[in-house]
Amino acid sequence: MKKFFLVCVLFLMTAFSGFAQEVEPEWRELFPRHEFSLGVGDPWMASFQRHSIWDKLLWDRWPNGSLNEWFEPTTYHTDYVATCPISLGYMFRLRKFLWLGGSVSYMGIFGKVYDARNGDYLYNHTETQVAFLPAVRFSYLNKKYVTLYSGVSTGFLLNFEKDAGNTEVFFHPAFQVTAFGVSAGYRFFGFTEIGIGYKGYIQAGIGYRFNVKKDE
Repeated sequence: MKKFFLVCVLFLMTAFSGFAQEVEPEWRELFPRHEFSLGVGDPWMASFQRHSIWDKLLWDRWPNGSLNEWFEPTTYHTDYVATCPISLGYMFRLRKFLWLGGSVSYMGIFGKVYDARNGDYLYNHTETQVAFLPAVRFSYLNKKYVTLYSGVSTGFLLNFEKDAGNTEVFFHPAFQVTAFGVSAGYRFFGFTEIGIGYKGYIQAGIGYRFNVKKDE
């Protein structure tokens, strides 16, 4: 009985191995494995952690000072604006449904700081944010011209904050969860993603896929 079971296992392993060798090259030939993309998201999530979007929408006068200066702040700022996060990404199709890669994202925040006592303009405030996000993606619909997928990214954010000629660098954790993504096209394609994280609740962009030719 044990010998029979062992023979069955060996037969199944051999059959599966042969099947994999026959089937796996088909998706590699049909689907390009390297993908570069350029996307633009909304700034809500990224700027929220620095309070900037609320300053813009609510015209808030957020004091820049210590706690004992809260009710008599020395400076304030208004009309801060944030650019949309711009992301450059690369993904490698490890399996038909599994992708590995990452992205680099940029966002800028700009505003003016005023004297709280007389309202005089003092200096410009600028922030340069750069996020590095390794990513994994799972595609559950894989057609030649349409792909549906979900994914997750986690990494870190460097925030270069400049006030009156002084620059400080802050380190923050960053993430992006893509609940639903769709790309349309073969080599040149467009995509839209809905999720939550540094790149925003929604992101859209374009990209290009290709295979690396092997020397014969």
